[in-house]
Amino acid sequence: MSDQGATTYRAFLESQARDLALVIAGDATTEVACLGKATTAEVAAWSEALVGATIDTLLGDDAAAERVSAAALGLGRRGAPADEVHRTLSKARRHFQRVLRAWSASGGDATTHADALDRLLAVFDEAAYALVRCAASATAAVRCDGDARFRSLINAFKSVVVLIGEDDTILEWNTEAERVYGWSRDEILGKNYLELFVLPEARPRVAADMRKVLAGEETRGFENPVASRDGAVHILQWNVGRLLDGEGRPTAVVASGYDITEQKRDREARERSEAMLHAVISNAPIFLFVKDIEGRYTLTNRGFDEGLGLEPGSAVGKLDTDLFPPHVVARNRADDRRVFDGGVPVQLEVEIPTKIGPRIFLGSKFPLFDARGKLYAVCAIGSDVTDLRRAEAEQATFHDRLIDAQRETLRELSTPLLPIAPGVVLMPLVGAIDESRAALVLEALLQGVVAHRAEVAILDITGVRTVDTGVALGLVQAAQAAGLLGAEVVLTGVRPAAARTLVDIGIDMRGIKTVSSLEQGVAHAIGRSSRRARPKAPAR
Repeated sequence: MSDQGATTYRAFLESQARDLALVIAGDATTEVACLGKATTAEVAAWSEALVGATIDTLLGDDAAAERVSAAALGLGRRGAPADEVHRTLSKARRHFQRVLRAWSASGGDATTHADALDRLLAVFDEAAYALVRCAASATAAVRCDGDARFRSLINAFKSVVVLIGEDDTILEWNTEAERVYGWSRDEILGKNYLELFVLPEARPRVAADMRKVLAGEETRGFENPVASRDGAVHILQWNVGRLLDGEGRPTAVVASGYDITEQKRDREARERSEAMLHAVISNAPIFLFVKDIEGRYTLTNRGFDEGLGLEPGSAVGKLDTDLFPPHVVARNRADDRRVFDGGVPVQLEVEIPTKIGPRIFLGSKFPLFDARGKLYAVCAIGSDVTDLRRAEAEQATFHDRLIDAQRETLRELSTPLLPIAPGVVLMPLVGAIDESRAALVLEALLQGVVAHRAEVAILDITGVRTVDTGVALGLVQAAQAAGLLGAEVVLTGVRPAAARTLVDIGIDMRGIKTVSSLEQGVAHAIGRSSRRARPKAPAR
């Protein structure tokens, strides 16, 4: 966990301390009869001590576990029966589990959450074990009705409790042991524990460990699988110590085991799920990050890190100001503020400087809420669309060029100019002629006359559907302009309706020769060109 994450974790736990102390004090007053005689201040001091010691344990202070056990034993010294104390501890543990779930749901580090659960179970199991050991010693010292009282005590615990004598026989067996192992107390008492529950090859080692325990070497927090009578396997977390008689001599091994099967399975399932999610996030071809409300990065994936040229995870704990130039920082803050203020996703397309130059990212920023509905972070997911946008720009440029080429081609097709003989060009016109096309005819004709040094330009209007005033004026303007360049214009394919239009509007046709067919116009033009090209006879 980063320093920033550890600080946040500590602050969260400490912020819950007062509420935890109040609710645990209420439970203790309900469960422990003798506390009814205590003052409110005394109960509050006890619950605050328990909460403080537990929080210190969750934060990694192993020595604080002894203070949790001391708080449990303190109730015993007040005269509280062990089963009442145990019920109080069980409720306290559930309250802490609720707080840890809230931490996880608000985006807390998964590894920290799992470690905290392990520490929580271990510290309360140790406190319960201390109660069992204390009660067992008291029973050994005070006979009277101690056996029955001791059995009622250990049956109240939600942990497996097994007493094993120096000869490896089972001396006591509580109801939780019956549930886990599948053997009743009456069936199991007096049986050899090693022969029933330990594999033959492991018996020498386990027997040696038990001798060490009897010699005073206690064991805390180790896990091992236990096979039930029906074949089911339970995972137990054990605390093992020794039982002393009234003269301080070891008489039995006391083993207290907490069934963590479901917890372990849940943890393994969660770890698999988290590993799968981590693999997806890391390897997906996207960039992804999470920032807290202060703007610090709490999660980045490989796409984000590699895109910015960062070492994996090195952006965690940093701000935008540590990574980007001012204009990008300002834009990011504005986008984050839109998400925080609106509480809804925002679609974005932004350009971000990277190690390979500016890149364009398309994605979404959206808020993250904890279990209480409080917004605590913003997440962004996006894809690099730089190559796509470049391809679109290139495609648009290509499209514009294609349109221009098509326009030019259509222009050329609408005003075709054909050189058919030296000094002679032909422009056959087909279809309708409007004002814009008439301008193209004039431009193409003049360019053709100059380019081909034409003496005769034939305009064939056989394919023109209608010759109105506009068409007629355009043809006359073209002829007059060509005449200024020294070319004669021959108009061919004039139909009767077109001739009538030309007469009716009274257009001056001087300088324009008209013939009825294209064949006649070509013959005229070639004949004229030939006459001009023939050399003059020498003078006599």
